[in-house]
This record gives sequence, C-alpha cells and structure tokens, in this order.
Amino acid sequence: MTIPEIKLPLETPNLIIDEFKTSDYNRLCEIAKNINLKADADNSKGYMPFYHFQVDKDTPKRDTVITQKASAFLIRSERERNEEPRAVYRLAMRLKDEGTLIGNVTINMLPEIGENGKLIFGDRGCCLDPDYGGRGYATEAVTAVSHEYFKYYDKMDITAHPNNAHSRKLITRTGGEEIGFRAASAYGDEPRVLYEIRCDKFYNSEAPKFIPPEPLKKALEKAKRVEKKYSYIIKLARE
Repeated sequence: MTIPEIKLPLETPNLIIDEFKTSDYNRLCEIAKNINLKADADNSKGYMPFYHFQVDKDTPKRDTVITQKASAFLIRSERERNEEPRAVYRLAMRLKDEGTLIGNVTINMLPEIGENGKLIFGDRGCCLDPDYGGRGYATEAVTAVSHEYFKYYDKMDITAHPNNAHSRKLITRTGGEEIGFRAASAYGDEPRVLYEIRCDKFYNSEAPKFIPPEPLKKALEKAKRVEKKYSYIIKLARE
C-alpha cells in the first residue's frame, strides 16, 4: 500500500512551503500577535483569528499567552512531522524571494475518524500574517498542498466557523461546496460549516492558475474521471 506523502519543499510562483524550524519562533510570535490584533479591529467584518493562536482580548498577560500558543504550535508541528506514518503536514509558508515566514498551511494526508464515526479526509487549514493579506498568498498555499493531496484522493473534507468570511471565501474559491452545519465540533462548542471539495471541482476553480502546465495536465485527466464517476452516482441516486 502506498502511504500518501508530500515531498517538500513545495514551490509556487511566490512561495516556498516547507517545514517549520526552531528559528521561526520569534517570527511566528509576531504573526500570532498580528492575527489577534487584526481580529480585535475587524471581527465585525468577518475576520476571525486562527484558532491555534486565538486569545481573548481581556485575557491577563495576553501577549505572554499568545507566545505560549506559538511555542505549542511549533512543538506540535515537530511531533506530527516525526509520526510514522506521517498524517499531518503543518507547514511554513515563506516568501520565495525573501524567505520571510508569512503563515502556515496544514493538511492531513491520512483520514481520521470524526466525532460521528465517519472518516474525515484532508481537513485543510491555513493562517496568514494579516500584513500580507489580499495578495493571493493564502490561495497559492492551499492550492499547493491540495494539489499534492488530490494525487491520492477524490475528495476533501473541510470546515469553517460560520462567521469567518475570509476562510469560507477561500474554501469556495478553491472548489468547496457547503454540505451541512454542526453546532459543536472538535474545536469545542464552536459551530462549523461543513464543506466538501471534490477533485474535479478543485481543478475547475481558480486554483489551477498556480499549478505548472505539465502537472496540471495530468491532474485534469484525473479530474475528468472523478467528475464522470460522481455524475454517474448522482444519476443513480435520482433514478
């Protein structure tokens, strides 16, 4: 049996996606603080902080708590990297020209059992320093890991907080379709909107513009097969 994996680093037009390093700690703390400050200012506009870094505004010694969360995040990424077989790829997002760390993109390359006993595939996530928002970097990063993921699978499961307009837009921009709602989740009492991204929908979204022509050609051939399969399943269900 082939174990799904991602061969790193990944390169996109503007980014290098690779493993986190211990030396990323100070910069990751900056990103975590920036994310919380952005949420303080723009929460009503549909911006929500990355849940791993989220710290309430009135928390005593808030900056200290945020840095502790950044440290725990790096430790977690290291632990996941050393698991065999490796399931979670919690990766650093860096600018190609400067090497500056600007965020994180995560994907689970092995299915896990959800709260309802069903297998969950993919569970992609992303966070970006808000100072680098609005330039397409998040779309570029999730496209890169999704392309690797769809070499092995036909569909991906993903969730977002109903008030997180930025996250939901990113999901739909890369082929996601809303399929349900959950009042509570693995994130505690936090509600989640449930999405599914099929391989064929992904490759018919905005995402492929970040994929080189030759790999894209091969991926589109698979996407056509997946589209045909799901069309047949839907037809049978309607008969």
